[in-house]
Amino acid sequence: MIRAVLICMMVFFLATFVQRVCGFGMGIVAIVILPYLIGSHTQTAAYTNMLSAVSSIWLAFKFRKIAKWNLIAPLLAGSFCATFLTVRLSRGASFDLLEKILGAVLVLMSIYFLFFKGKLSIRPGIRNGFLTGACGGVLNGLFSTGGPPIVLYLLGTTEGHAAYLATIQAYFAFNNVYATIIRFLNGQITAEMMPGLAGGFAGMILGVFFGGKMEKYIPDQMFLKLIYILMAFSGLMMLF
Repeated sequence: MIRAVLICMMVFFLATFVQRVCGFGMGIVAIVILPYLIGSHTQTAAYTNMLSAVSSIWLAFKFRKIAKWNLIAPLLAGSFCATFLTVRLSRGASFDLLEKILGAVLVLMSIYFLFFKGKLSIRPGIRNGFLTGACGGVLNGLFSTGGPPIVLYLLGTTEGHAAYLATIQAYFAFNNVYATIIRFLNGQITAEMMPGLAGGFAGMILGVFFGGKMEKYIPDQMFLKLIYILMAFSGLMMLF
């Protein structure tokens, strides 16, 4: 029990520290490290969904007046359908299979963020919103890393950083709560995970605090590039 608390505290401290400094990366850091310490991709995804729900609900409430609520409906519709199906299908998947899939996802994500971020966009609309949400839902259901497709879509449909931030946090608030409920109903959240969840929550609070203190001293773009390179390396190691 103490081991689970300490592991989750350390991992989510690092993950939230990165998120606080760079504005992105909590799920990616957690999914790269935590499965190899607790032996489960599904538990890692469940922890990340639950902890992300806490932070995104707070941010969505804080910025609720400037969020573009009309944009998230088709995204959520697609994500809810795909998350429901993916969580059910992943229950019996082997660790090795999920590791190969995750490796491919990490490599593709790192290539996008290193070379194509800001250069690609998705035209807004109900159909594209639904399909984008579905892509995010698949990644969310498997690994709780469904953010990149949503980032790509909302960057092209919101005007200004404030509206983008408010809107994506509103999306994450609904999506993480929904994913947590689905995981609970499918038996992926158990009483044995609660000590780890408590440790992860403590680590998240510490990560926010120390990340806020260190933010001005760390060049976030260089820090992010390092994260993406490590993400690509981790993905290649999983594949080969």
